[in-house]
Formats: sequence, C-alpha cells, structure tokens
Amino acid sequence: MRLADPLDDALDDLRISGSVLVHEAYKPPWSVDVPAESRLRRLLGVGPGMRVLPFHLTRRGGFDLSREGETLGRVEAPELLLLPGGSAHRLSNGDAAHSATLETILSDTNRNGTPKDEPGATELICGAFVMRAAPINPLLGALPPALKVQAGGAEASPALAGAAAMLAAECGRRSRNGFTAQRLLEVLCAEAIRSFQQSQRARDAGWFRGLADPKISEAVRHVHADPGADWSVEALAARVALSPSRFAARFRETMGESVMAYVGR
Repeated sequence: MRLADPLDDALDDLRISGSVLVHEAYKPPWSVDVPAESRLRRLLGVGPGMRVLPFHLTRRGGFDLSREGETLGRVEAPELLLLPGGSAHRLSNGDAAHSATLETILSDTNRNGTPKDEPGATELICGAFVMRAAPINPLLGALPPALKVQAGGAEASPALAGAAAMLAAECGRRSRNGFTAQRLLEVLCAEAIRSFQQSQRARDAGWFRGLADPKISEAVRHVHADPGADWSVEALAARVALSPSRFAARFRETMGESVMAYVGR
C-alpha cells in the first residue's frame, strides 16, 4: 500500500483557491484596515461553507501588524503573512492621521497610488486564500491565528520564493487573477504552510510537530492511507516498531491527543 502524505492529503481536501485584492505601494505614514473573515467572505461572494484566509506578501519595505489596538509584530520584505484566525486587523507604517479601509481601496477605481519604486515605500500584494471549511481537517486546526514565513532570500523555501516572485510578475503585468495567478496562489498557500511546518519541529505539541517525528508521522501516514481500517494502538505500534505503551505516550506527547482520538476524527 502506498502511504499517503498527510500534509498533501489535508491540502487536497481543502480545495484551495485564491484572489489577489490589492497590489499597491504606500509611503509612510499609512494605515489600512482589513475586515474580519465574515466581511471578507461577503466581499468575495463566498458562501458559509468556505474559509477565507487573508494574506499579505511584502515585496519592499515593511509594516506593523495590529489587532484591536494591540501591536502584534513587524513584517518586513520579503516576508509573507497569513492570518487563519479570521480577526479584523490593521497594517500600518508610521502614525497616519486616518486609516483607509480595504473596502474603500477596492471600490476606488480611479485611485492613483504611490509608484512601486518610490524610495521608502512599502510594496504589498494582499489577497485571500479560499478553502473548504472542513471541520475535521487536521491542518486547519493546527494553524495559529497568524503565521509569518520568509518568501525570498537565502532562508526561504525555493518553491515558496519562486511562487512569490512569479505572482509578483503576474501582478506587474496586470494579470493578478488570471489563470497563471490562480495556480500560483494555490502553490503560494501550500508552500507557506509547508514552510511553517518546517519551523515547528521543536515547538508545542500538535499536528505539525507530530509530522516531524518519523515514527508518529509513519503511523499517521498509515491512518490516512486507510482511515476505515480496524486500527488500534497495538496495530499502529506494530507498524512503527514500538511497544504499544511507548507509542501511545509518544503520540500524545507530540500530537497533543490520543491515538484513537486522532483515528476517530
């Protein structure tokens, strides 16, 4: 039996698509308010059975991320910020007197923005990934409210950096939601999550940490390959050459739940 890749399995189940909403540059001071997921869903015409995860790809410069008046951190080019938490948030650089809303930016067809090569400006590609609201998909539950990954430079995944650069090129030729851009958005989302997974190996217990453990990952692969099988702790322990007690303890320690709770889901 060919063992499934749990991450590929979970990504495929989500049926990811996306849309680029904004490709602009802003010169300090500036501030943009992005609405909560429920409002974004209406803006995009997406039904209640879907999730909408906003993203912000920083091509030049940087910005501060805040929510409900609290600063959460700084994002600098060439970083990609993904926000699975669904909360309204603000992007800003400097003390702007007024904050523009995403809705206003999208409705202003005559908007003359800052040139993208303006010295000191922040160039952003902002949009949303759209995916199925799959309640038992382990990937969605493993994502934090906000995650940030390198999308360029020596530390970035080559696949993620390549997708980011190609998406920027598509936006530059005003094809930001054409066929190629749509495929690139799928890759950008998947590779951002893969990069986040790689950074989580020594972090808190959870699905991503479990996938980084060779024994636990192998057990999870067996479950995903044949979820309807008559699995037990003993059967899975035998597949990965561990005693049942040691396997059960190691599974709970890394995954944050029991073996049979995961199998049941």
